[in-house]
Amino acid sequence: MTRCLSFLAVALPLFGPLPAQEIDAFWRTTRERLAAEPMEPQVEKAAESLPYLKFRVTLRSLGGVHVRAWLALPVQGEAKARPWPVIITAPGYSGTAQGTPLSECQRGYAVVQLYPRSQGDSAELWKIDGPDKLTWHLDAPEGAYYQGAYADVMRMIDYVASRPDLDGSRIALVGGSQSGGIALAVGAIDSRVKAVVAHVPFLCNFRLAARTPNSLVKKLLDRAGRNDDAALRTLDYFDPWQLAPRLRAPVLLSAGGRDEVCPAATVLSVYERLPGLKSLNVYPDLPHTTCLAFTNLSWAWLDLHFRQSP
Repeated sequence: MTRCLSFLAVALPLFGPLPAQEIDAFWRTTRERLAAEPMEPQVEKAAESLPYLKFRVTLRSLGGVHVRAWLALPVQGEAKARPWPVIITAPGYSGTAQGTPLSECQRGYAVVQLYPRSQGDSAELWKIDGPDKLTWHLDAPEGAYYQGAYADVMRMIDYVASRPDLDGSRIALVGGSQSGGIALAVGAIDSRVKAVVAHVPFLCNFRLAARTPNSLVKKLLDRAGRNDDAALRTLDYFDPWQLAPRLRAPVLLSAGGRDEVCPAATVLSVYERLPGLKSLNVYPDLPHTTCLAFTNLSWAWLDLHFRQSP
C-alpha cells in the first residue's frame, strides 16, 4: 500500500529538534489553560430534511474564544443504541472547504466539521487582526495562531468525550492540506486521538518548506518578511516534524508528486519520524488537490485500523 518515490528521498533538514521538554512544557501549559476555560457548549439542531442528524455546536476555547462546528450523526433506526466512533475534521487553509462531508456519517461514524478560530463559521465569533494566519504573532509561540487553532481541536475532543452517544475512546482526526497538518500535530499532542488520516498535509517541516520554491509556507513567510530563524523557531512548536515522535496512533498519509503547495518531501520527512503503525501513499502525478483513490483507501483503512466492531 505504501509507495515512496526515489526523488523524495531527501535528507532531513539541517537543524535539530527543539528540546523535548521545551515543547512538552509549552503544550502542557496550553492544555492546563484550556482545561481552566469552561466549555459552555451550545447545541442547535439543524432545521434541514436530511437522512442523518445535524447539529451546530458552539464551544468556548483557549483565551475565551468561541468556535463553531457541525456535528452529523447516523440515524440509529431499530439498531441497538451505541456510542459512535468519531471523526473530527477541519478546513483547508482557505478556512471554508471541509474535506470530510457530513453525509459520510452514514458509514457509521459521527462526523465533526470543526472551524478553528478565525476560520469559516467561527470567523463570525472572533477574527485575527492581521492578513494571514500562519504569520500572525510569530515572535513567540505563546499567542501564535496555531496555538489557539490546535487548542480548538482539543476543545472539540473535550466535547466529544463529554457525550454518552459519542465514543471518546475512538476519536480519529481526518483531513487534507491544513486539516491534515493539524491532524498530525494534534494527534501527537493529545493521546486521546486514536487514528490520523492526512492527505497532502500542510504545516509539515516548516524549515524545509521555507526554503522550497513555490511552497505555500515560503510564499507566506516571504510576503510577510518573516522567513527568518526567529519566526521559524516559533513555528517549530507547531510543526508535525517536531511533534511526530510523540504520535503513537496509526497514521495514513499521502503526498502528491506534483504538489508544489505542500511539497512531497516535507510530508516524507514527517513520515520518517513517526514511530508507530504508518503508511504513506505517494501519487506521482498528483498536484495539490483531492484524490479519489486516497479517499476510498482512507475509509477502508479507518474501518481496519480504527473502527472496531462493538
